[in-house]
Amino acid sequence: MNKDKQLQKSGNEQIDKQNYQYLLEELKSIISKGRYTAYKSVDNIKVQTYWQIGERIVREEMKFKDRANYGKYLIRNLGSDLDVNRQRLYEIVKFYRIFPIVRALHGQLSWNHYLCLIGVENEKERGFYQDQAILHSWSYRELKKQIKSNLYENTSKQEIIEISQTKLPAIDTKKIFKDTYDFNFIEFSSKKDEKELEKKITHNFEKFLQELGEDFFIKGKQIPIKIDNETHYIDLVLYHRGIPCIILVELKIGKLDSRDIGQMNKYIGYYRRNKQYFHEKDTIGLIICKEAGKEEVVYALDGLEEKIFIAKYKIKLPSEEKIKKAIRKLGN
Repeated sequence: MNKDKQLQKSGNEQIDKQNYQYLLEELKSIISKGRYTAYKSVDNIKVQTYWQIGERIVREEMKFKDRANYGKYLIRNLGSDLDVNRQRLYEIVKFYRIFPIVRALHGQLSWNHYLCLIGVENEKERGFYQDQAILHSWSYRELKKQIKSNLYENTSKQEIIEISQTKLPAIDTKKIFKDTYDFNFIEFSSKKDEKELEKKITHNFEKFLQELGEDFFIKGKQIPIKIDNETHYIDLVLYHRGIPCIILVELKIGKLDSRDIGQMNKYIGYYRRNKQYFHEKDTIGLIICKEAGKEEVVYALDGLEEKIFIAKYKIKLPSEEKIKKAIRKLGN
């Protein structure tokens, strides 16, 4: 019995194959983008990717909510067509239903943390364990252990109230950026350019995020914006949940130039007016360069110190043997 006959048997209308194909292609695109930004190795990217998949499936399901068992039909066929375990898809959908607001996700919690949390049916109990995991930096194994030991039930109501009212300290924007970032996971070839630096960072997003610090999320790279009918491309667009705000990143392989600051200020102005949500704090910029003269920074940033941040980077130099090999190749 084919898929359409199975659906008809359950009393539903025949599925619009074209509509399903659009959904399938869109989900493939979401997964592809997530994989491209290394969500398998960077867990907060995995969490974001799964949230997007869950949101899209639920949105599709709601379009045909009058069809009985349509959700099961989607999971059954998407699992096969996307080569994703059906149980994982059910978990993803449940994850989205429990955490429908993406900004409520916490960068400190991994996908395994969220798998533990969605298994807790009571909302207050789940919130208790989430707060505890964040405040005490629990591993997902520790979280699982505490849930299994019924910590919530064994904690007094007064203590639960106090825990729920405990807030993480406010983030000082100036303190989230370093003066120098150690990109020792990057080894440049003899021919250096900014595209190569960006490519190396893209291929090492896990280490890049670790070097940036906690609560950073990746929104995209080479993001186009149009100003006066001219298209500009922003190297990296990040999001910091703790502030919360968008962070525009420009990579410079040479010495900082005042024009770089002017360019960043323009990009920030565009984002603040066109891409910023009401609940977010103002978009800020980070320029990561190889060199930056102290006086150049002081004078060029005059009045922009809380808007644009400058940092330098250091990289791993090629070994002497690799340099010799490169020279030999040039000679051939």
